[in-house]
Amino acid sequence: MNKLMVSFFIVLMLVGCSSNNSLTSDGDHAESTPEQSAETVLPSPTLPSSAEPLPTPSKQKTDAYLDTDKLKMSFGFADAEGRNILVTGHEQGLDQEMAQLNEAIGDQGKVLKVKFNKWQDGTADSNGREMAHNFVNLAGYLFTVEEASATPDETYYLTDQADFKVDALMPIESMKGQQASTVEVSVRQRIVDTKNREIQNIWKLAELSTDRQLYLVQFVRLDQDMLFSLVWKEKDEFTFMDYPAVIQGDEYSVWRVDDGGEVMPEMFSILFAAETLNGPLLGLNWWGSEGVNTFFLKKEGDLFKEMDIQYGRYTSPI
Repeated sequence: MNKLMVSFFIVLMLVGCSSNNSLTSDGDHAESTPEQSAETVLPSPTLPSSAEPLPTPSKQKTDAYLDTDKLKMSFGFADAEGRNILVTGHEQGLDQEMAQLNEAIGDQGKVLKVKFNKWQDGTADSNGREMAHNFVNLAGYLFTVEEASATPDETYYLTDQADFKVDALMPIESMKGQQASTVEVSVRQRIVDTKNREIQNIWKLAELSTDRQLYLVQFVRLDQDMLFSLVWKEKDEFTFMDYPAVIQGDEYSVWRVDDGGEVMPEMFSILFAAETLNGPLLGLNWWGSEGVNTFFLKKEGDLFKEMDIQYGRYTSPI
């Protein structure tokens, strides 16, 4: 090969090298980015053996919230042994719907597994009281408690476990109505300032965490106007459920028959408390001289609203 041809080939090689590794102004190599075809597969990132594994995506937090749209009107109470629960307040012929219910929740959020048994006919021996001593004489849907036992004579909410996220339930520590001396002065003053009304008495009904408490407050009477409130405190936020009343002649029956115009912590117990996307949902029992009312309070803004899901048991002494 002559010298002219050798020189020509050397020039071509130099040009080809410079097209893939050009020099920048500071002397470093600036590598060009190769084009990728549609079938190019990028390598997966790998971790060194000492590194922690990549975290898996967490479950949606909505799994820990209760869907209030799925709540139904299914309440009952336990017999004297806590082995059975009778759902009352419904007509006969709902066996298919009742067979879907497999959990009972009550007595401060305790969850029991239950199984539908049958429709129980009432008897002529019934005295009309929906209590354990009259359990076998009442008409209703009979459920068997399959695990542990229910608290005798306690009210329970029955549901399908698919509809009620038990992970949404809050732990409850009953304070059994701690007196005003144990309620922080700052809490008391905040309530007075919010309602612009002095407090006659205040009790802490329950602790649900270090940041959540439930209070019962009766305010000072103003002429014929009476007021008590259930107050939910969460950190620095207060949510009220107000129960105003106007005395009209009978000062001995203001909110309930024969209540004497007073509320007391013994009148209230907690069925359960649960998280929803909008805040807490409270299931409460309110005992009076003639019966117990069970109702749900749903948080809406800075107030609670009573839901239409309610239950009543006639328990007047004989």
